Amino acid sequence: MQSRFIDFALSNNLLHSDDKILLGVSGGIDSMVMLNLFYKAGFNFSVAHCNFSLRGNESDGDEHLVIDVCREKGIKLHRIKFETGRYAIDNKLSIQVAARDLRYRWFNSLCDEHGYNKIAIAHNRDDVAETVIFNLSRGTGLKGLSGIKVVNGRVIRPLLAFSRNEIVDYAKENQIHFRDDSSNSSVKYARNRIRHNVLPELEKLNPSVKKSIAETASHIHEAWNLVENYLLKLKEKVVTFENEKVLYSIQLLLNERYCKLFLLEELVPYGFSHDSIEQVVESLQSQPGKIFYSSTHQLLRDRKHFVLTEKHKEEQSVVKIDKDCKSINNPVSLKFDLVDRPDVLDLINDPFVATLDYDKLIFPLELRLWQPGDRFMPFGMNQFKKISDFLIDKKVSLVDKEKVYVLISNDDIVWVVGYRIDNRFKITENTKRLMISRVVSY
Repeated sequence: MQSRFIDFALSNNLLHSDDKILLGVSGGIDSMVMLNLFYKAGFNFSVAHCNFSLRGNESDGDEHLVIDVCREKGIKLHRIKFETGRYAIDNKLSIQVAARDLRYRWFNSLCDEHGYNKIAIAHNRDDVAETVIFNLSRGTGLKGLSGIKVVNGRVIRPLLAFSRNEIVDYAKENQIHFRDDSSNSSVKYARNRIRHNVLPELEKLNPSVKKSIAETASHIHEAWNLVENYLLKLKEKVVTFENEKVLYSIQLLLNERYCKLFLLEELVPYGFSHDSIEQVVESLQSQPGKIFYSSTHQLLRDRKHFVLTEKHKEEQSVVKIDKDCKSINNPVSLKFDLVDRPDVLDLINDPFVATLDYDKLIFPLELRLWQPGDRFMPFGMNQFKKISDFLIDKKVSLVDKEKVYVLISNDDIVWVVGYRIDNRFKITENTKRLMISRVVSY
C-alpha cells in the first residue's frame, strides 16, 4: 500500500519534495493510516487536530491519541477545541456543516500563518460512492455526480485510491492505533444510512459497486471539466454585474441550447431548488414580473434580464420562541397561550389561529419566511406537500408569497402562519395541553 500511495500521489501531482503539508488527523482509522503513510514516505508535514466537543470523553480520547502519536514520532501538532454545537445554533447550520466550516477555516488560517501549501484530508474511495449516492438522492447536476476531487485548491486527498477495507487491512498489518467514532454506527445521519443500509443492498447486485461508482464518478469528473469550460465561456456572454445585482440576459438564454444546464449550475449555489429552476426556465417565454426565491436570494424576471439580488438580512432572520414566550411583535405579531384543557376545538378551522398539541412541540420554536423545498403535512391530510404547491393551490399572489412565514419545531413545520397547521401537531382526544397561537397582525 505504501508504494501505491506514493505512485498515486505522484501520478496525480499531489505531492512534491518541497511541499510543506498540513495533515488533518481526527484519530480515526483513515487519518491515522494517512499519518503513518506520510511518516514512512518522509514527507515534510505537520498535523492538525480538531476537538469538536460533540462526543464528550470520546472526543477528548481522540485528541489524546493524536497527541501521543505525534509526541512519539516527533511530529509538530496543532490542536484546537471548538464549541461546535453553539456555533451551529448561532449560525443556523447543521452540526456536520458547522464542523466542516470550523475545520477548514482553521486549516486555512494555519496554512497562512505557518506556510503550509497543502492540506491533506483522509477521504477514501468508499467516501466517493457515499457522496455520489447522497448527492443523487437530493438531486444534483454533473458536478455533484463527479464525487470528491483529488485536488481542490490547497486540499489534497491521497487516500482516494484505496477502499475502506484496504485501509483496515493496512492498519492491522502495521499495528496502527486509532479511535472508533461511535456516531459512525448511528443511522441518524444520511451518510451513515447510505453506508449501512443502501450500499450493502447494492453490493448484493454488484460486490464491487463502490469501486464501480468511484470509477464512474471519475469519468463524470472528466466530462464535467469539459462542460465547466463551456459554461464559463457562456457565462462571460450572458452575465453582467450592476452594483450588487447579477444580470442574466434573457435573449441570450433563449438562444442557448443548454440554458437549463447553465441556470442549474448557476443558481443552485445561491440556494435555488431544482423545482424553482425548472420554473425559471419556463418563465423565459412568459411575461415579466415573476419572482423566484431561495433562502438567501431572489431572482426577478424583468423585461430583458433575470435580476439576482441577495435578500436583506432581516428577510433571512429566524426568530426563536421559548416556551414561556407570550407574544412577539416582529416580523409577525403573534400571541401564545397555554391551555390545560382541550375545549376549544372550534379554533382549529381558523387559519389565523393555530391550535397545537403542546406536548408534541420541541422548544425553542422558530419563526422564519418559508423557503423553496419546505414541506409540511397540511391539516386533514396524511401525506406531505411542498409549501410552494400548497400556496399555488391556495392561489396566493407572488407579492403575498413573499410574506408567508412558517412556525417550526425541531425542523418540522407546525404552522404555515395564516393558512394551515400541520396535521401531525393537531389536537386529539389524547391531548392534555394546548398551545394556541393567534395572528394579531402581519
